[in-house]
Amino acid sequence: MTTMLTVELKTFAAHKAELLATARGQFALVHLTKILDTFDTQNDAIAEGYRRLGNVPFLTKQILEVELPLRLDYCSSYVPPTTDTACLVPV
Repeated sequence: MTTMLTVELKTFAAHKAELLATARGQFALVHLTKILDTFDTQNDAIAEGYRRLGNVPFLTKQILEVELPLRLDYCSSYVPPTTDTACLVPV
């Protein structure tokens, strides 16, 4: 069973060296087996993805040589009404 965006992630990986050489730091717009374009901001890549493809899954990914993991273990000042804790750790 393949997960959503598996094809797009493989496409990005296959073109990563080329993208690093030509668009380092930018954001790639990937749909299925094609790199559609690169953009200065992720918002621009997302907007163009919706404009060109509509409401279908597509990938936007920053072109970086080394990817840093995203940390989600931060404390939030938002407290949902059904909990007594102010420190939420998203899963």
